[in-house]
Amino acid sequence: MFNLVMMGRDEDWDVPIGEPHVASFPLSRYLEYTDVAIAERLKPVDAASLAQVGSLPAVFMSELRSTDAGTLYVTMRTGRVSDLRVDRNVIRYTFALDRHFGCLPVEDRDAFEGALHLGKWEFTRTHWAIKDGALEDSLLALGLTDRRHGAAAQPVTLEPAGEVPVAYPVADSVESFLAHVLGGTIDAEDVFYRGHADHRYALEPSLFRRHPDGGVPRYLRNEAVMVRELLTAHPDEFRSDTFMIDRLVRMQHYGLPTRLLDVTSNPLVALYFCCSESPLDAAGEAVDGQVVIITTKRADIKFFDSDTVSCIANLAMLEDDHKNKMRTDLSIAEFNETDEAKRLLHVIRAEKPYFKPCINPADLSGIVFIKGRNTHARIASQSGAFLLFGHDALLPETGHSNLEVRRITIRNKAAILATLHWMNIKSSTIYPGIEKTSGEIARRYENRG
Repeated sequence: MFNLVMMGRDEDWDVPIGEPHVASFPLSRYLEYTDVAIAERLKPVDAASLAQVGSLPAVFMSELRSTDAGTLYVTMRTGRVSDLRVDRNVIRYTFALDRHFGCLPVEDRDAFEGALHLGKWEFTRTHWAIKDGALEDSLLALGLTDRRHGAAAQPVTLEPAGEVPVAYPVADSVESFLAHVLGGTIDAEDVFYRGHADHRYALEPSLFRRHPDGGVPRYLRNEAVMVRELLTAHPDEFRSDTFMIDRLVRMQHYGLPTRLLDVTSNPLVALYFCCSESPLDAAGEAVDGQVVIITTKRADIKFFDSDTVSCIANLAMLEDDHKNKMRTDLSIAEFNETDEAKRLLHVIRAEKPYFKPCINPADLSGIVFIKGRNTHARIASQSGAFLLFGHDALLPETGHSNLEVRRITIRNKAAILATLHWMNIKSSTIYPGIEKTSGEIARRYENRG
């Protein structure tokens, strides 16, 4: 395995061979385009997992560039990384180069991508990936080494993950679940819940999900295209929506991948979702579920007309090139002079004409709670709320998110569902509508012989 660190601006790596230097990298882009199985073994992002990353050789490469004549090229170096640590929202690391290949023409893009195991669009994305295979094999495929200076290098691999002990409390009944929930309630905070049928599910919105093989984002690069296509195909459905957040909620309701994640203020609703499916593992055994408990200060909860919500929600209207170039580390004044900020301001003013050009870039990368408006019967019946994920938001699985998260492992799902049904927490009350009710009545009175 090897590190592939790719940057749009690679001036930090313009240093002499062999000299150690310190640089930083955005934590939000770490482990992008990494096989999901590999990425999971490197989470949370702590000293132990970062030490494993530091044991791997590294490629330091620019994003794909073009000369005035249209020739595509990258700059590439190899070396090692060490002393990796998380400092707020960046990874700080020490690096030392051992080879500098200069500017490399990319005449056969497919071959170049294949040699370095690059996924679609990876050439034009600042990110830090862990690639499978031996680095020397990749360099050989690119014609950058002929191995005259020694035997072929052996592939470097991560240490076996081993059996991970259960670290979360376990509930196998409604009573034991509520005991765990009520035991962690803190005054002056609001609490939200989310139920996962499979404890391995990540706490992330559907828009951010990746293909397991290679970690390629499934939808994120086409967010603006998907949103505009749905608005164009069904304009009447969104005619009453004043704000972009209202449109995203409706799109989520109809199944479009969005940057929203559904949560609920009712723990029993989350428990129902956790138990309503019973996936099996490779051995045919039932997989544990999980209820995630998320707390926030009441003062930090946003509503549909919040300016911060407008700024983050309208990211969905920005083309991917604009979002990819967006720099949230700038000052407010510097950021609002960028083309990306001006484009975002333009779409925000479609819903708020009075909005001033003073977008705070720090707001754009956070995760905010939004109390759901009861514009859909399902939101009311599920005590619905949402997490709205900003640009390059740090996901909870990294261990460095702004969310305060607790988890409860759920077992004995069938018995829990039976108790919830007796408490009137069932499909017909969770999903209001005649279809669910009629199906439930039919099951209740079915003659099973």
